[in-house]
Amino acid sequence: MTIVNSVEEMTADWFTAALADVLGDARVTAVSTEQLGGGAFARMIRASLSYDGETTAPASVIVKIPSTDPGSFGMAKAMGMYDLEVSFYRDVAPLVPGMSIPTCYLGESDPTSGLFTLVMADLTGVAAPIPNVGAGSTVEEMLEACRAAITELVAFQAPLWNSPQVEKLAWLADPARAIGMFEAMGQGLEPFVARFGDSLDAEHIEFFRANLPRAGEWVRSWGRPTVVQHGDFRSDNLMRGTAPGAPAITVIDFQTVRLGPPGIDLAYLIGSSLPTEDRRVQEKALVADYHAQLVGAGVEDFDADACWNAYREGALYGAFLFVGLAAQVVSTPEIDAYIAAQAKRYADMAIDLDSAALLKGSS
Repeated sequence: MTIVNSVEEMTADWFTAALADVLGDARVTAVSTEQLGGGAFARMIRASLSYDGETTAPASVIVKIPSTDPGSFGMAKAMGMYDLEVSFYRDVAPLVPGMSIPTCYLGESDPTSGLFTLVMADLTGVAAPIPNVGAGSTVEEMLEACRAAITELVAFQAPLWNSPQVEKLAWLADPARAIGMFEAMGQGLEPFVARFGDSLDAEHIEFFRANLPRAGEWVRSWGRPTVVQHGDFRSDNLMRGTAPGAPAITVIDFQTVRLGPPGIDLAYLIGSSLPTEDRRVQEKALVADYHAQLVGAGVEDFDADACWNAYREGALYGAFLFVGLAAQVVSTPEIDAYIAAQAKRYADMAIDLDSAALLKGSS
C-alpha cells in the first residue's frame, strides 16, 4: 500500500485500496478533506468519503501523516515515533481488545524515509478532547476523567502484564531508544535552569540537579513487572465520549510506546490532570482504585505497597521529561509558560513522594 504525504495524494482510488478490507464491493468515488489541528509531530486530515454502492465502510476517516516542520519531523524520525505508532496498531492493539482505541484501517511506515500513514476511525461527534483545568474543565471534571482513564489504563496494562508475547517484539522491548533519550537529558540541565530558573523554586532546581544526571541509569535499571507504556498518557491524548453508547475514554497517539514499569503512565496521568494541591488530596484514592482494578483483572504478585512505590517512582518520568522537552522546542512566551508550569508540577510531585529515594542505578 502506498504511503501518502499530502492531501493531493489522498485520491478516491487510494482510499479504495486503503479501505479494501471494509468496503465490500463498493468503491470510493469522491473525497473531501479538512485539515485538523494535529499535534507537535503529525498532521491530521479528516477525509469525508462518498461511495458508489452499499458498504459498511465509514463516512469519514482521519488520516495521520508526518509534520511539515523540519525540526519536528527530524526528531520524530530519529526517535522512530511514526514507526512505533504503526507497529503498535499492527502488533499490540489486537492483544488489548478491551481497551478503547480508534479503529485503524491502514498503517504503513518507512523507517528509511521517516514517512508514515495511518487511516483511523473519525471520532468527530462521538468523542471530544478533554480540556485541562484552566482551559475549560473544572477539577471535578478532570478527576472524573482521570478515574475513567485509569480504567482504560488497566485495560491496556493487565492483559500484557509481564507478557512473554510482547517481550518478543524487538521494536518494543529493546530499551536502547529510551536509554538514549534519558541519558541525553542531563546535557540540557543547565540550559533548562538558565531558561526557567526564575519560574522555579530553589527546591525544584536542587531536585533536577541532584537527580537528572541519573536518568539514564534509572531507565537501565527497569525490571519486572513490565507493561506496554503509552509514554504520553495525559488529557491531550484522551478523548471523552460525547455520544450515547460511546466509551467514556478513548486513548489516542501511540508514538511513544515502550516496554517498562507500570507506574509511569499512572503517575504521568495524575500529575498532568490535577493541580498540585488537588493531586496531593486525591492521589492515594486514585492509586488504590488503579490497584483494585488490576487485581480484579487478574494481575498477581503486585500488592498495594508495590503499587504505591511504582507510582512514586513513576513521578520521576514527568519531572525528567519536561527538562528534556525544553531543549527540543522553540521558545515562545506560551510554550515557556507551559513547560515551566509542568516541570514545576512534576518536580513538586516527585519531591512530595520522595521519588528520588527509589532511583536505581545510582552510585
